[in-house]
Amino acid sequence: MKTCLSSFLASAFILAAALLGLSPPAQADRPWKDAAIPAQIVSEQAVSRPLAPALTSLPDGSPFALSTAGKLYRLDPVDGRLGPLMDELPPITAFTATAQGLWAVTQAPKPALLNIAPDTGVILDHIGLGEALVVGSHISALQVTDTKAFLIDEGAPAFVVIDLKSGQAQRLLEGVPSLMGHSALMRHGQPVTTAAGQPETGGNVRFLLLDRSREWLFYQTPTGPLYRIGTGILTDTSLGPAERIEAMTNWRRTPSLGGLAIDRNDTLYMVDIDHGDLLSFGADRLPWRLMHDDRLYGAQAATLLKGREGPLRRLAVLVAPRPSTGGASPAGGDKHQHLLEITLP
Repeated sequence: MKTCLSSFLASAFILAAALLGLSPPAQADRPWKDAAIPAQIVSEQAVSRPLAPALTSLPDGSPFALSTAGKLYRLDPVDGRLGPLMDELPPITAFTATAQGLWAVTQAPKPALLNIAPDTGVILDHIGLGEALVVGSHISALQVTDTKAFLIDEGAPAFVVIDLKSGQAQRLLEGVPSLMGHSALMRHGQPVTTAAGQPETGGNVRFLLLDRSREWLFYQTPTGPLYRIGTGILTDTSLGPAERIEAMTNWRRTPSLGGLAIDRNDTLYMVDIDHGDLLSFGADRLPWRLMHDDRLYGAQAATLLKGREGPLRRLAVLVAPRPSTGGASPAGGDKHQHLLEITLP
């Protein structure tokens, strides 16, 4: 039954896209232009342990990272040091931060949504996900408002909406094409391939961001495009699947990304791993290329940091270990991930 429903939704999405013109705006996107004042990388620090491709920051700009084993760490952007939170925390698969602290989804076999105090690691709230997940589910990203949590299931593509007060969870928009990767992931001008030589898409939806008004969610796969949907569309119980599909807007065509962040002015910062660029796209929908640096080809995650003089005007980018210049041998390369600190114009 689920397969039939997913097929129906996929067909409905394609029809809705054709009728509503979701694809043409992406084709007519303005080209990226060089900003008059560029961004600059001001520091680079090696990271002491392997990290998952995920970073987040509290509203004050304090960053947190996630190890490949699912352990939460405070991250010092000045020297790259990692400070572990409480050891008793279960392994985490995805996380985000709000004024209420850290929010995280635990790994299988008992996935749950946790609210965690960022200073102590104490669990403040625990909501089981129950039947909201299915076989193959993997939560890749989440955003939280005062009353709702919005989760992205990358493994079995769908939105999951959780009422924080009642704990009730609803699974929406299963199998919709905008939640799935369709294009080849590009890095440094070349398609990323599997060990068998097959092109990779980079997976399904990985990025999910919430605007300042908390009325809009931006989401995309690593290869794009960027989509937007209203939070009210996902929480209005009077709406059906077709109406929600119609509300999905193709917001901007993007290159392959290794990081996506949004500031308090609703400017999106994109780390382009195909061209090694840092891009920005604001509420005015003007596309800017803020800088180019070869280190950005290896970007894995990005988050905004507190500016040294107050506002959020810095970006932290996690980049993969650099291979040796000679090719396959790691002996001449760097075995550690690095954290780049970038000042924004």
